[in-house]
Amino acid sequence: MLSALVSPSIGVTTLALGGFAAWANYGPIWTTWWLGDSAGDLVVAPLILLWSIPSTQRWSRRDAGEVGILLLLLFVLGETVFGGWFPISARNYPISFICGPVVIWTAFRFSQRETATGIFILSALAIWGTLHGFGPFIMETENHSLLTLQAWTAVLTITAMALAAAMAERRRAEAAIEQQKAAVETANRTKDKFLAMLSHELRTPLTPVIAALDTLETDAAQSEESKASLAMIRRNVELESQLIADLLDLTRIAKGKLELKFDSIDAHEAVLNVIEICRAEANAKNLHVYPDLRAGAHHVSADTAKFQQIIWNLLKNAIKFTSEDGEITISSSNPAPQTIVITVRDTGIGVEPDIMERIFDPFEQGEVSFQRRFGGLGLGLAISKSLAQAHGATLLARSEGRDRGAAFLLTMKTVPAQQQPAKRATVPIETRTLRILLVDDHRDTCTALERLLVRRGHLVAAAHNVRSAMEAAVRNQFDLLISDIALPDGTGMDLMMQLHAICGIPGIAISGFGNNGDIEKSLQAGFSEHLVKPVKLENLQAAMERAVGAGSVSN
Repeated sequence: MLSALVSPSIGVTTLALGGFAAWANYGPIWTTWWLGDSAGDLVVAPLILLWSIPSTQRWSRRDAGEVGILLLLLFVLGETVFGGWFPISARNYPISFICGPVVIWTAFRFSQRETATGIFILSALAIWGTLHGFGPFIMETENHSLLTLQAWTAVLTITAMALAAAMAERRRAEAAIEQQKAAVETANRTKDKFLAMLSHELRTPLTPVIAALDTLETDAAQSEESKASLAMIRRNVELESQLIADLLDLTRIAKGKLELKFDSIDAHEAVLNVIEICRAEANAKNLHVYPDLRAGAHHVSADTAKFQQIIWNLLKNAIKFTSEDGEITISSSNPAPQTIVITVRDTGIGVEPDIMERIFDPFEQGEVSFQRRFGGLGLGLAISKSLAQAHGATLLARSEGRDRGAAFLLTMKTVPAQQQPAKRATVPIETRTLRILLVDDHRDTCTALERLLVRRGHLVAAAHNVRSAMEAAVRNQFDLLISDIALPDGTGMDLMMQLHAICGIPGIAISGFGNNGDIEKSLQAGFSEHLVKPVKLENLQAAMERAVGAGSVSN
């Protein structure tokens, strides 16, 4: 608009000074000239500039068809209003507004190039029609008619091109967002693979340590000092394993990839199981743990493992922050129909009011002195809170302040108790000698598990890859396969499927990969069990009983 001031100012002044135009007509001539230049800037200049720039837009067949229909419709409407095709244009009815929606739709759906092209076509039709006496802009004189037409064209062009520019900016922003999204998703996939490999690599070295501990602890000729040292080693190895599991759980929760398998479970039974698991740790601090489970309705719909993890984290937290000779009470009640509240209350250090607001934040442990004194990552409560929310439950914390203890209240909906299916009969293997094919490329793990199984009275053939395992299976007959998943020349799942097809041998997978998807793939390959490293003796023993017992029953 400003650039168009130069030409009419110089041109009209020159004409007036040369006597070719009257000074009395200076204003109308200048306005006409300026409006013509402005209309050229708005209509012609964008068309030339936009068509001189290579377009990066790629049209689909549908887009090309839509553009063609819009331009054709715009041409027909232009002829209807300005072309004299119909009597309505000859009568100069004010119907120019019917062209606006098509131009706006072109600006909304396509780029500035198509919008400028449509406006140019409509402007050409409008000028031709106005000069021939058609259309709504016919005035007393031809000059007035063209001035009115140019004003209408300018308003329509500014509106449409502004919208086209805004839509182009939006598309650029959406494209940038899509690129960023793709980059983030790629980074997330890379991170997932990294975390999975990190989990595997961190867990694998712990397995031979646990196996060696299980072997050493069966030695009756140990001194009290040796027993205490072994117990200390076990506690720290299990703590390391739990820290790895917490980090992975937190990552899955944050990404919304937590997978839960809901079932009707007995909350009281789960609480008592957790108490037994933590009893040794509580006894080490001479803590008194009192169950007070009085709720009449105590069945809930939950993922068994994750529900127990909630209770386990709350009880571990209470044990951690309660001084020796303290008390911990785990109670249950039904404050309302179909509602159960499980409360873990301790007599520990308590929680300050300012800390209470962020007690469930990841890595939160209160004051720095507490972090140094009690250690850990501060993930247990954060994970419990997220798991509770995933179950449709609420988890609240209460405390009267420093050294006044704390209470954590888990509130869930109850469900009717369901009759549990009868357990399948299993064949005890304590007195049986099993022929076991053990496959693991981590030699320390393989050696430690082999010694542990041999001490239990089993015959073990160890292999470190799929090829040697298959060769051993051809030479000998085995009762059970225990195999790692990641092997140098294949996977444990490939091995399981081949052996299962040949001889129907049951199998147990052991792996540092422990996501639900990893477990599902193992079961689909034919494994009866999937144990996550580090593998404990009692877990391995129970898995062997289920695998071999189920195979014996089916046979």
